[in-house]
Amino acid sequence: MTDRNFTAAYLKLSGRELKEKIRLAGEILKCCTLCPRRCRADRTAGETGFCRTGDRPVVSSWNPHFGEESPLVGYHGSGTIFFTHCNLGCLFCQNWTISHHGEGREMRHWRI
Repeated sequence: MTDRNFTAAYLKLSGRELKEKIRLAGEILKCCTLCPRRCRADRTAGETGFCRTGDRPVVSSWNPHFGEESPLVGYHGSGTIFFTHCNLGCLFCQNWTISHHGEGREMRHWRI
């Protein structure tokens, strides 16, 4: 049974703590090491690495997800975001149009 009083850790951060995490994420984008490829692309200057993503994420879809075990899903779903431009490059990917072709929408309101 899932605790209805559960609060996600990011919601417990103070405004100052959250702003600092956002600032640090922006620093990572200047020399990207987010994935194991560690391409060091400066996404803030328009560079893209293997994944072909710039400084704003491209999202194909987002919605609640109920296809996991109860402790992970809770009462409202686990929440799933499908980003485009996967960094793996698998030849037999079941989500090829999303992960390889960039099918999705750039998130314009994303700000670092």
